[in-house]
Amino acid sequence: MGCRELIKSLKKEGDEKVLGIWSAAEDEAGRIRAGVILRLEEVRRKITEELEGEEALQRLLLEAETKARLSRLAAADNLSRRLYIIAVSSLYLLREQQYENIFEKLVLELPSAAWRSVTVNPADKGIAEHFFPEAHVVTESRITGGMEVETEEGKITVINTFEKRLERFWPRMLPELLDDLAKDVVCDGTAQEN
Repeated sequence: MGCRELIKSLKKEGDEKVLGIWSAAEDEAGRIRAGVILRLEEVRRKITEELEGEEALQRLLLEAETKARLSRLAAADNLSRRLYIIAVSSLYLLREQQYENIFEKLVLELPSAAWRSVTVNPADKGIAEHFFPEAHVVTESRITGGMEVETEEGKITVINTFEKRLERFWPRMLPELLDDLAKDVVCDGTAQEN
């Protein structure tokens, strides 16, 4: 399963939560805008002839836009954290198709070294012993797939796990996910992008 499949899986598992978060953020921004518009109309009526009235109007507009931006940023931050949690919890799906081939590719990415210790998911103990016959195999359930390898006395350590790869690629994946989700929300008619 590649990046595209992971994205599809994330979208499938998170669409309802995402739509709710996004819609709530847009509703909040709409309420803020509506309140500010009412306040602005009142200010206009009271001080239409004074220059200070225009300045007050600009301050109110700036305040409203700032509040709306902060609300959207908070929603995007919350959404990105939730998406990351979903992504991490979906990593097990990468084990479902040709995992031995994936494991072998991860092994081939490692630099040549005398690996003395390899840490893998408990289900990977046998395959790790095959690829690292001289190494001591340690199992840890915190690793979904891939491996952590270490040379004698820990002089060189390489972490090539699904979790570490997601962590490394997440900054590149997140903007694409958020763009796709924003398009889906607009297409569904539940919220509109500004």
